[in-house]
Amino acid sequence: MATELLPADRQRLYPHFETYRLRPLDPDTDVRAYPLPIPATDSRAATPVSFRQVRARIEWNHLDVHGQRGVYVDAEWNVVAFELDDALQPTFTTLAALPAPITSDVTAEYPRALPLADGMWAVSSGMGSVYVLHERGFTARYDLRVEGAIAPFLLCAAHGEEGRFRLLLARACSAEGKAAHQTFELLEVSLDAGAANGLDDAPGVLEPNWRLEGLDLPYWAVWAEGGWLVLSEEPFEKNLGASSEAERGARPRPEAEARRGVGVVDDPEIEEEVEMADPTPFTWTQDGGSVSITVNLPTGTPKAAVTVGIRPGSLLVSVGGDVPSHLAGWLAHEHSFWSDIIADKSTWTYDAVSGALELILAKRGGDMRWPSVFVPSDDSDDDVPESFTAADIDSLRATFSRAQVTATDDEPVLASSMPALLREEMDIDSDDDDEGQRGVGRICVVGHIVDGRAAWSRQTATVLSLPLAGDLHSGIVIKQALDGLAFTPNSDPTREPWTHISTNPALAFVLRSKRDLRLVRHIHDTVLAFDSGSGLGTGNAYVYYPPEDAETARQGVVGVSGGGRGALLGATAVSAAGRAVVVALCERALVVLGGVA
Repeated sequence: MATELLPADRQRLYPHFETYRLRPLDPDTDVRAYPLPIPATDSRAATPVSFRQVRARIEWNHLDVHGQRGVYVDAEWNVVAFELDDALQPTFTTLAALPAPITSDVTAEYPRALPLADGMWAVSSGMGSVYVLHERGFTARYDLRVEGAIAPFLLCAAHGEEGRFRLLLARACSAEGKAAHQTFELLEVSLDAGAANGLDDAPGVLEPNWRLEGLDLPYWAVWAEGGWLVLSEEPFEKNLGASSEAERGARPRPEAEARRGVGVVDDPEIEEEVEMADPTPFTWTQDGGSVSITVNLPTGTPKAAVTVGIRPGSLLVSVGGDVPSHLAGWLAHEHSFWSDIIADKSTWTYDAVSGALELILAKRGGDMRWPSVFVPSDDSDDDVPESFTAADIDSLRATFSRAQVTATDDEPVLASSMPALLREEMDIDSDDDDEGQRGVGRICVVGHIVDGRAAWSRQTATVLSLPLAGDLHSGIVIKQALDGLAFTPNSDPTREPWTHISTNPALAFVLRSKRDLRLVRHIHDTVLAFDSGSGLGTGNAYVYYPPEDAETARQGVVGVSGGGRGALLGATAVSAAGRAVVVALCERALVVLGGVA
């Protein structure tokens, strides 16, 4: 049986966690804002774009870093760097100026600067060009051309090794006709960063090492284990065949896949879809000290044909004779429990008339709540959500009510994947079906691309937080039930289980009450959730610290964006005063969160 890609280390969980307690943060000393020399902006494109492009723009981080230096592109297309002194005050330096784009029908992408090496950056213009930037200024320009025309792209990631520099790019492909589905291209190019050319007078041409096609833009990418680690809602393939759309429509919606441990479905459209799905091989519930499993066998199956093997770590059920298709793949296979049980205190009963096989398992871990009864795998039906009653849901909400924090006296509402003002303004195409992404986090598959050969996980994961500094040392925070679990990949990121390194208890739960989040990032085991700052009453950063004991953790809230500072554009961590310091880029200010994390 295949192993779970993101297995929880039960020693790192907090089954008895109760609440977050307030850690006071001083807005005058812990957070300081400094005006930008020239405002920054995220208003670059005037032409309509698809829903998936709108979502990617909302989630885009406009601030990048290399060691002590942060870099962004301002509203006048200047590449601006800053460094913090020991008092955490910034010094701004204009490194170079990109040519302002000429108004055209081409949809511009966001510009970006990514480090290649010390003192060397790759700077994308957003209009289809990438510049090599040294301390003395731009030394070379390269254009991406498709059918003879310059093609705008997003600069997703960069990597330098042994003098070879690679860039990972993504671009939107033209959709033919209103009914056509938007497709996207992921491609790798190589740069000779030591070469120089005529820049705007005689640019070079980017020759892709490989191209892959997909149905969405990548959510996040980084170099890892000899290739590109990519998180994306949809996989990228060499040839996106005509059957891809049909196969995509036949897949279970990721909302249903990600509900393990959450319970009943609230959305009526999703509920209808679940009801039409094939029956699961079993149902299960739990209370403080036990787990109850019900397997509905064919009515009239004699008890003599039923064999049940209950072991401390696994269950094996076998039935003689013909069984329905939804049971055939589950019976006669050993299934590992999510946590050990007490075998001699566990029992089972069988009613031959109804065909109901009932198993009562005694938990060895006492009242620890299980997010899944079995360890799920890629090729089995073990990932069955718990059957919750309405009373169970009410009890869960009451348990974590003290962890809810709202900016107003209104009822808590679900966090959306986009700020409210942009939700009102965007024009969603008729072919876009992604507005069903309700709740918290982004549902992704994990890809690893080595020299154009892509491998993708068959399990989806709901990503709650990405590393603030853009590397994998702090892992990626994944939703499991109500918690956020940080994982780091191993040598084969799509097949070998990742390592669970830390837990932020109830993180998924508390994030659901935030109305206008733009970025969620973590540094070490502290999570920061940033409001967009584009609406009234928003602009906070919510800080969730690691647990102090088995039952409590600290949280803080402080104003970062909005008002005179403008909307949030990005966040990262720079090295200053011998430590990593969180900084946020707003439209008119650089905000230094020196005493927050």
